[in-house]
Amino acid sequence: MFDFIRKNFLWQALDAGYNNHLQKTISYQLKTVQDLAIFHQLKHAKKLKVAEVGGGNSRILPFLAKHNRCFNIDGFEGKNAGPNGPVEIKGVENIVAYLGKDSSQIKSSSFDTVFSISVVEHIALEELPEFHREIVRILKPGGTFFHAIDMYIGNKPETNNLQKMAAYRSFLSTETGIEPIVTLSEVEPCFTTDMASNPDNILHGWTLY
Repeated sequence: MFDFIRKNFLWQALDAGYNNHLQKTISYQLKTVQDLAIFHQLKHAKKLKVAEVGGGNSRILPFLAKHNRCFNIDGFEGKNAGPNGPVEIKGVENIVAYLGKDSSQIKSSSFDTVFSISVVEHIALEELPEFHREIVRILKPGGTFFHAIDMYIGNKPETNNLQKMAAYRSFLSTETGIEPIVTLSEVEPCFTTDMASNPDNILHGWTLY
């Protein structure tokens, strides 16, 4: 699976009451949509070892911790508006580390599932291969990972977004031995009206790089 989250999914998720299972709510923005997308993938997970990368004050782990052994892998240094210090979540173990930089303390083949929300876009393109290698290293054979990634897009593909898409897509290839859950989408990074997105006032406040 490699695609943008669509409004049709959002409406279905809201109709299904997914948001009622998440203990912590935030004002509607892209993270809300991403939470629902990750929840959709993991809502039936039971008796698994699950890790969220860069979870901070996680909105997903409290739900998953009811039926799984959960970990929050985060540096807890306040980066990108995250918490400045470890966050205690019932049933969740903290691993104070940044995946790919200082995560050697995490044993290989440790987790059934690894996921992140609004994390991957903050990783420099040249650091992505190491980050992805660490994802694979800490996953058990046959494990799965999910990343919900922010992307600021316009009405035509831009060079920097094409580079990001290529970098993300290259990890899901026969050379890496990683298989997508469904057939890869060939979608280009340009906005269409069926895409779920931030409201305009939130977009206006974003810092562009």
